[in-house]
Amino acid sequence: MFTNGEFVEFIWIPISVFAALMLAVRTAAQKTLSQSMSTMGTTYVRSLAALPLIVAILCGVLWFEGSSVPKFSVTYLSYTFGGALAQVLATALLIRMFALRSFAVGTMLIITDILMTAFIGTALFSEQLSVAGWLALLVVLLGVLLMLLGKVDSPSLVTGDEPLSLTIFGPVTQVALSCALMFTFSYLCIREATLILQPGSFLWRGAWTVTLVIGMQTVFLGIWLALKQPLVFKQLRDHRGLIAFIGISSGLGSIGWFTAFALQNASYVRAVGQIEAVFTLTISWLYFHEKITRLELAGMAVMVVGVLLFRTVQ
Repeated sequence: MFTNGEFVEFIWIPISVFAALMLAVRTAAQKTLSQSMSTMGTTYVRSLAALPLIVAILCGVLWFEGSSVPKFSVTYLSYTFGGALAQVLATALLIRMFALRSFAVGTMLIITDILMTAFIGTALFSEQLSVAGWLALLVVLLGVLLMLLGKVDSPSLVTGDEPLSLTIFGPVTQVALSCALMFTFSYLCIREATLILQPGSFLWRGAWTVTLVIGMQTVFLGIWLALKQPLVFKQLRDHRGLIAFIGISSGLGSIGWFTAFALQNASYVRAVGQIEAVFTLTISWLYFHEKITRLELAGMAVMVVGVLLFRTVQ
């Protein structure tokens, strides 16, 4: 059984797993929506539809804790804006990838951010990884690589007569690596922002940061779309049901990520979040009818072991 201290110390692990599940579900829904809307329009839906739920959760946290509005320093606002901008660019690149390759392969390639977050976070941000943390991270990475190799062996990786070398080193990989880099900077900026709000509770810090980030995305991207792609707002009415689903899954996932970042290193959170790949492959199998190979199943097992190893990280 966990003591109260241990519960708070390790609660970030199940929170990260839940956030990864919501991300996989939301991404699958966004792929469907991207067939009817522009890249930036589909990106905007994620923020716009999630904002009401996120604001409601913030109000619930404030009521439950009896807390108040924090003092927003320039440094804090800079990190939140940086995280918001990087997340928008990353999501747009993710949706762009839907047109280049299969849902599962695109998501597999993005998860190179596991190493980007660790190295860039250690070099440029306040990340501090222990030996046990590096070990768990590398085990998760091994699982990811096995799953990616399993997908490389799958005929669904190559479309038509496209050679494998072009598949691996072509536009999909370039977009995916750029996407991973943008996601990496969004995670690290968000983590730094939550640290600035200390000594508030992790729920309070996470709720305020996610509200500001999603709010900034909604306002600034909304202005850009109104000027450049006003047709998007009409399309929103045409896909209300799917957009509501994206909003709920995105809002719950965002709350999960930001709360986990308030508790633990972004590198560890993202490593545990790689369990998203398991959910992604399962969704691809059930919904998009993509096959799962034995190597991918082995990768899933290794990844789960890596996630469990984070229980030993201090």
